[in-house]
Amino acid sequence: MNNKEFQRRAAYEALILLLILALLLFITRLWPILLLVILGIFIGALRLLFLSSQTVQSDQPLPPLKNLKPSDPDLDSFSLLQTEITDRVLKDYPEARWVWGNRNPRQSLRRNEPLKILLNRAGGYRCAEIRLENGRLSELIYEPAPMQEKKSQPSQAEVVYGEPLPENYELIAFEWVDKHLLELNEKLNVAIGLGLAEYRIAPDDLPQPESWSCVCKELQRNGLQNVKIDADGIKVLF
Repeated sequence: MNNKEFQRRAAYEALILLLILALLLFITRLWPILLLVILGIFIGALRLLFLSSQTVQSDQPLPPLKNLKPSDPDLDSFSLLQTEITDRVLKDYPEARWVWGNRNPRQSLRRNEPLKILLNRAGGYRCAEIRLENGRLSELIYEPAPMQEKKSQPSQAEVVYGEPLPENYELIAFEWVDKHLLELNEKLNVAIGLGLAEYRIAPDDLPQPESWSCVCKELQRNGLQNVKIDADGIKVLF
């Protein structure tokens, strides 16, 4: 028995005693004392009513949470998918990092479009395809890095003494994109989140201008379809 219930029972018993006493005083016609007892009965009734209302209020079950605004199911499923991808990648390659290969992965998920992620430190794999089943991660299909076709080394008879070999801009572009792709995708995601229509890669961040066309081709091979060269570097259009 808690304290409130004890007080309620004590008030109830006191009220009964006062009623009995009031009846006796009425029979004996002791009017002054009867008035005091009637006042006590009134106070006791108010006290009992107050304690009873508190008890009923405390014993009532909590109302169901009907008015709470439910969370966005698309956002919940997308967050869960990202967590599942991170767990699977780290399980396969503990030092790996990944970013989305899609420009707008949440929209691609809603449209059931193919989803890809870009990888770093993943045992030579540069990207992976996401396979889903009922909206949950089913499988990661790792794709090896596309190897640049190495040009055959010239034989000793073909090397002209004193003349330097020409620069291999395709190899320069491949190495630059391979080194900066994850960082570039993070910056592109930030730019998309800010509502920008394009992102510009400054000349200071690029290799020599002669290789820019090869850099654009390499970026296109990695999913950035709309890239252009201008005097201020390379623009990625969204």
